[in-house]
Amino acid sequence: MELALEPAILPAVIVALTLLVVGIVILGLVIFWHRRYAAPAPPPTTCIPYLKSPDDAIYFRLDKLGQDGLVIGRSKNDADLVIDDAIPYADTVSERHARIYYDPTCGHTVIEDLESTHGIFINGRRAPRKNLLRDGWTIGLGTVALVYRDGESDTGPLD
Repeated sequence: MELALEPAILPAVIVALTLLVVGIVILGLVIFWHRRYAAPAPPPTTCIPYLKSPDDAIYFRLDKLGQDGLVIGRSKNDADLVIDDAIPYADTVSERHARIYYDPTCGHTVIEDLESTHGIFINGRRAPRKNLLRDGWTIGLGTVALVYRDGESDTGPLD
């Protein structure tokens, strides 16, 4: 059995096959260009940094964290983030214990001890006067623990 095409149909078949091949080539070029030159995916959205105690008794949003920073302490007049006297071990937190701020030169959040009586601790170890913070690290102000969260990473001592 032999397939025979009408002579009048043959040019239409050739045109259709040519268009199909050209379409496949164009589609391949579009896919190649899109993969090579497409804009990169946007970076993941970062969360607003915050400090919270492990028992959720303390929660401080740090959405207004800037270069001037926020002072953490027991003083209702001189601290931006006040550790209430009702919190267990609040008496180990100084009136102006520490300052937390964003340092644009290094691109990280920094905690700085303000010459407090009991100092600051990072993950249970005495910290230097200034220290970069990393997401999930526990900050000790005296014996009050706060966990720093920002969804980022990278840290280290500054001095």
